[in-house]
Amino acid sequence: MKKVIASFLVLLLIGFLAACGNDVDNIQQSEDEKTKAKTENTDDNSQEEQAKEEDIWTYYEDATWEGTWEGLKFNIQKVVVSDEAPGLDDDGNEITTSAVGVKMVVENTTTDKVYNTYPDQATLVTSTGEQVDADMIYSDHLGGEIHEGVIKEGDIIFYLDRGEAESIEWIKLTWSSDYSDPDGNYENDKYEETEVKLDLK
Repeated sequence: MKKVIASFLVLLLIGFLAACGNDVDNIQQSEDEKTKAKTENTDDNSQEEQAKEEDIWTYYEDATWEGTWEGLKFNIQKVVVSDEAPGLDDDGNEITTSAVGVKMVVENTTTDKVYNTYPDQATLVTSTGEQVDADMIYSDHLGGEIHEGVIKEGDIIFYLDRGEAESIEWIKLTWSSDYSDPDGNYENDKYEETEVKLDLK
């Protein structure tokens, strides 16, 4: 009888120790998961901070403008500048240079008209004495025909000849738009030159 009781107690003790061992394993696993989560969060934060430090652009989120001509709606959402923008020299070599970027949305709000507009061929004038045309290679395609209900969105890039993008206090943009009567009635043709001046500082 004593042997049975002793055997029972040994089995009970083994079961208890096994249960404790599982608890220890579970606690250890939980601690490992917490440590891993903290490490991942730290890595994510470090990557975000590094991305901000590596960002070569200065953002002017308040440099916005909205305007309409006929059925065309233009929306400048922000302006960015950099003196370390990537580009190409005349020989096709990669260089670092000064540039201005303009984020724009163009919308044809009509239901039956086709317009032509050319903001991606705009001329930029700056407070630092620059007058340059948009770079059509690096700019998004916002120009040409825009049919009824169509929305185009993208960036217009201007490379500066004299640099000093970070010193710019204001910019002026001009671009053209037109409408041709589909029936060939020239009296209904229309043309517009849009001019926008934006303060950056």
